[in-house]
Amino acid sequence: MKAKWALFLAIVLMFLLFGCLMASVRKDLVLSRDFQPQQYQFLAVINLDSQVQFAEYVEAELLKKGYKTKEWSAVRQLLKKEGWIRDEPPDPLLLAKIGELLRVQGIVLCSVLEFSRFRDSYTLMIKMVAPDTGNTVWSAQGAMEGRKGQKSSELLKQIVVSSLKGLPPVP
Repeated sequence: MKAKWALFLAIVLMFLLFGCLMASVRKDLVLSRDFQPQQYQFLAVINLDSQVQFAEYVEAELLKKGYKTKEWSAVRQLLKKEGWIRDEPPDPLLLAKIGELLRVQGIVLCSVLEFSRFRDSYTLMIKMVAPDTGNTVWSAQGAMEGRKGQKSSELLKQIVVSSLKGLPPVP
């Protein structure tokens, strides 16, 4: 009888320990009340951080949901031509110009809010802005601490996928 209880206790402790060790993404997605995915089918994605690149994961998730994104090289070339300085969000006039020149209905801005090399953790912000008004249409934030030996790219992708999971697809 004691052996059964010991085995049961060991299994329960393993599940509790395993649950504590499993890393999960803390995430938050906020949509504006009047957000209609069909009004924002064509998007440009801009990575605001020169050190941490994760816009390609954002593009991939948007494509899976039916949004169409402009090729990053075209966006980068336009930003360079317009004199945009990296690591600073584009001002509302530049956003409007980008939207008009690229013929996009939304601009998705990707930035790193926090990064810890010691703990290998990231907090990411992904938000879509309407270029004609400068208003934020939706905003997603995600944070996660990596596991020992986990690649940063895997961690970033996991945060993006989890953060954008609740974003409605284009009908």
